[in-house]
Amino acid sequence: MTAPSSGAKWVLLLQRGSEDVLSEAAAMTAAASSLGLEVVLVWFDGALEALVSGRLDADSDERSAGCLFRQARETGRVRYLACSASMVSSRFGPEKVREKVDDIVGWPTAIHL
Repeated sequence: MTAPSSGAKWVLLLQRGSEDVLSEAAAMTAAASSLGLEVVLVWFDGALEALVSGRLDADSDERSAGCLFRQARETGRVRYLACSASMVSSRFGPEKVREKVDDIVGWPTAIHL
């Protein structure tokens, strides 16, 4: 099997914060990053709440969404972006959101990706 050409990228838009959705996204992210793909996760609404609340940090099981996301981030091929509108409507302020993501972007940037 050959590694994908450089510049290959996946963009996942995560809106719902349910365990099943986050688990599937984490598995896809871990698989893609392990294959050498760049992955950009854009966090919206319930998914952003799950990330910023620390709910994903509490997962210590190797198969958990939080653990898979952490392992994928450690490859250096995964970026987290927060939707600016979701950040404004969240119960967390911009400082707390910035602690968990690489950048905060608007919808036009997410669509451009």
